[in-house]
Amino acid sequence: MPSLTNLDRPMVSRSADPRLSSLDSYAVLDTHEEAAFDDVALLASQICETPIALISFVDADRQWFKARLGIDAEQTPLCDSVCAHAIGEPELLVVPDLLADERTTGSALVTGDPNIRFYAGAVLRSPEGEALGTLCVIDHQPRPGGLGERQRTGLLALARQVMAQLELRRTAAAERSLRAETAVDRARYEAVFNSAVDYAIVVMDPDGRITDWNEGATRILGWAPDEICGQDLSAFFTPEDRAAGVPLREMDDALALGRGIDERWHLRRSGERFWANGEMMPLRDAESRAIGFVKVLRDRTEARLIQEQLALKDERLQMALSASGSVGLWDWMVESDLLHGDDNFARLYGLDVEHTAAGLTMEEYQEHVVPEDIAPLRERIRGVFERGEDFLVEYRLAIPGQTLRWVECKGRMVADADGRPHRFSGTAVDVTARKTAEEQKHLLMQELSHRVKNTFAMVQAVVFQTMRGADPELMDKLQSRLAALSRAHEVLLQESWSATTITALLDRVLRREAEGDRVELDGPEFEVKPDAALSLSLLLHEMATNATKYGALSAEDGRVSVAWRLEDGCFRLCWDERGGPPAQPPTRKGFGSKLIAMGVCGARRVDLEYGVAGLSASFEAKTSFVVQEQPTGA
Repeated sequence: MPSLTNLDRPMVSRSADPRLSSLDSYAVLDTHEEAAFDDVALLASQICETPIALISFVDADRQWFKARLGIDAEQTPLCDSVCAHAIGEPELLVVPDLLADERTTGSALVTGDPNIRFYAGAVLRSPEGEALGTLCVIDHQPRPGGLGERQRTGLLALARQVMAQLELRRTAAAERSLRAETAVDRARYEAVFNSAVDYAIVVMDPDGRITDWNEGATRILGWAPDEICGQDLSAFFTPEDRAAGVPLREMDDALALGRGIDERWHLRRSGERFWANGEMMPLRDAESRAIGFVKVLRDRTEARLIQEQLALKDERLQMALSASGSVGLWDWMVESDLLHGDDNFARLYGLDVEHTAAGLTMEEYQEHVVPEDIAPLRERIRGVFERGEDFLVEYRLAIPGQTLRWVECKGRMVADADGRPHRFSGTAVDVTARKTAEEQKHLLMQELSHRVKNTFAMVQAVVFQTMRGADPELMDKLQSRLAALSRAHEVLLQESWSATTITALLDRVLRREAEGDRVELDGPEFEVKPDAALSLSLLLHEMATNATKYGALSAEDGRVSVAWRLEDGCFRLCWDERGGPPAQPPTRKGFGSKLIAMGVCGARRVDLEYGVAGLSASFEAKTSFVVQEQPTGA
C-alpha cells in the first residue's frame, strides 16, 4: 500500500522501548494459520457484508495478518498501513469513504488497485491497555451510512473474542514456562540436596514432621524417603533422648539461638546406634516467620572410635611409662665423662648391658642415634653443661634389626655438697607408641580439616538452596557468620584442636574482613584456648563487619587498631576506630549486638564508646579463660 502520514504514536514508542511489549508477550507474530482466528475473520466479513476482513497486528515496522480474507499478502510495511490510524482510537474507527477522508484521499490504495473505499477497524487492546492491532473489514464501495448498530456491536464482540484467544495463548505459554522453570529449579535443588551423600540432610515442618530426606540421609540412617517422610524427627533419636525431650529442645534452641547443635548417639532404621554430630537451623520466609527446620547430620562413629582408641593407647602408654621395663635410667658422671645406664636403658638403646653399666662415652651411647638427630641432641647437652639448662629432648634410634624407635630423655645437672656440677642424671623413655599415635592424630586432623571445610561449604549451599526467597539480609548474615566460624575451626584444626596463637587467630579473622594494611595488631604473643579462639573469632568478626558497614572501614582512609594486654590475671582487648564517620549506637539490638555484649568467653565485661572520631570498645575476661597453660618442663 502507498504511504499514509501521521502514523500512530504508540507504534513509535513500542519500537523505541527495549522492554518486552504486550504484543511480544503473546508470541503470536509469524505463527501458522489457526482456525479459531480464521473463523473470526469469516464471521466479521459476513456480519459486516464486506469482501475483505483481516486480523492485523502492528509490529515495530510492519503490519502482519494473523487471519486474512479477500487478500493474499501476509504482511505490509507499517508506512502503508491504514490500521495505523485505527489503533489510536478508543474502540472503533469507521471511514465511510476513504476517497473523501482527508487522511486517505490521496492514497494509491484508494485511487488505484485495489480501489478500497470503505474501512472499519475494531481495536485489539491488551488488558494492560496497549493497542496491538485491529480486527478490520474493508469494501471496494463507499458506505455513506458506515456500519449498522448490529454490525458495530458484532465487530466489537468479535474483537473481544480475538483478545480472549490471545489471552488463552499467553496463559498457556506462561504455565508451560512456569512448569519448565519449576522443573529446572527442582532438578537443581535435587542435585545439590542429594549430592551431599556424606551428610544426612533432613527437612521438617514447624511441628518437626519430616518433609524431605536426601540420599545421604538414606545412606546414613537407612530409611528411604517414602518410608520416613511424614514421621516425627524423633524416629532416629534414642529412646532415652526421646524421653528427655531432646528433639523438641533442639527445635527450641534453633528458634531461639539460630541453631541447635548436638553430638550424641542416634538410631539407624536397623536399630543400630551410631555417633553423629549435627546442627539444626530454622527455615524462615521473607517475613522471618518460621516455616520449618533443616537438620544436617554427619556419621562420626569412626572418628569417635579412633578417639577412643587413641585415648586407650595413651592410657596404656602411661601405664607402660610407669612400669620399670619401659623407662631407662642413666647417670652422666662429670668427673669421668662417662654415661652409666641400667639394663632397661641398654636394651632401649640396643647396647651391651654390661658395657653400659660400666660406662659409655658420648659417641658410644649415641651409636644408634639417627645422624640428623645428633646435632640437636648435642646442642641440648651443651646447654646443660654450659648454661645449666634442664634437659628435654626427643630423638630417633635406628637399631639394626629393629623398627625405628623414638625416645624421650629428661634430665638435669645434680650438684655436689659444694655446689659444683657432679652428675647429669635422667630418664630415657620409649615414646614410639605416642609418636605413632600423634602421627595418626595429625593425619586424622588433616582429614578433619578438609572435611570440616567441605561441611561448611555444603551447609552454606544447602541453606542457600533451602532458604531461597528468605530475607536477603538474613541470608548474608548467616553466610557471613558461618564463614567466620569456619575460619576459626580452620585455625584450630591446623593446631590439632589444641590451641592457636593470638596473633595467628586475629590475623586470620581480621585480615579476611578488611585490607591487611587497614588493621593494626599490637600485643604479646600467647596461645589461646580453643573455646576462647572461637569466642574471639565470632566477636571480632561482628566488630569488623560493623566497621565495614558503618564504621571506620566504610571510609577509604579509615583504620582500626586492635591491642591486647595480660595484666593482673586479666585479658584486656581494645578496639579503636579512626578516620571513619562518627559512631552511632545501634537503633535495634540484633543477634550481632547480643554477641558483642556477651564479650570474650561470655564474660560480659564490655565497654562501648560511640564518639565523633569512631567506635572505641574494650573487652575483658579472666586470663584463665583465654590463655592456654604451658605444660611443665616445656
